[in-house]
Amino acid sequence: MTPRPTAIDALAAVPAAAALVLDFDGVLAPIVDDPEASAMPEGSAASLAQLARILGTVAVISGRPAGFLAERVAVPGVRLLGSYGMEQVTDGQQVLAPEVQPWLLAVEEARTLLAVTLGGQQGIRIEVKPASVAVHWRQAPDRVAAGDLVRAVADRVADRTHLLAAPGKLVEELRPPVDIDKGSAVAGLIGAARPAVVAYAGDDLGDIPALRVMHETGGYALVIDHGAETDPGLLAVADEVYQGTQAFADWLAALADAAEAAVQRC
Repeated sequence: MTPRPTAIDALAAVPAAAALVLDFDGVLAPIVDDPEASAMPEGSAASLAQLARILGTVAVISGRPAGFLAERVAVPGVRLLGSYGMEQVTDGQQVLAPEVQPWLLAVEEARTLLAVTLGGQQGIRIEVKPASVAVHWRQAPDRVAAGDLVRAVADRVADRTHLLAAPGKLVEELRPPVDIDKGSAVAGLIGAARPAVVAYAGDDLGDIPALRVMHETGGYALVIDHGAETDPGLLAVADEVYQGTQAFADWLAALADAAEAAVQRC
């Protein structure tokens, strides 16, 4: 049996018919203590811009709000989907999925309850998003205790508001229980673009639905490994693993060069 090509070889072989979908934090941008300080290095931005000109589809899907992505991924030709696919940037406008609208009052209630209970806790930060609310404890002096507290409070608030509690790396998020996640968002992109080859890169629990879509469609599931913070479930579904964001930045640059060379040969 012929070995399967690497993701770079497969994508670069048919650049115009290839799709690359990426998470932001922990994939394009290094993980930082302050979520607002997250940024894509210049080298990765340059590789992404090069790939957007060559590949058929390049997209970024993140749990971050679409407005945040529009500021941090200002790369022409890259599709932006925020809040796990519940938001999209369309013609420069941030558009919220209609299924989310009925849950906005519940999200607002959750924000208030979380702020009252956790707002004064050292190192715990509440991130307000258009369609959800997230509580981070990366900056807490005792991460274990802070995580236990946040999860307990978030579970109580979820029960009261009927929102979905979704865990991540040192973060717990409450979001509407609608049938939208990174998996459905990626499936929608694939269905519309119908690429010959597709790859998705992620690093957190919220990426698992998209990585599973890669397996279902014959695509490539790429995982960025951050050591002890990486859930074993991510590694279990990975086709290829990269040790940290710098290693993935190197991969992105290599893909851009390989795709550029393929275009020049044609």
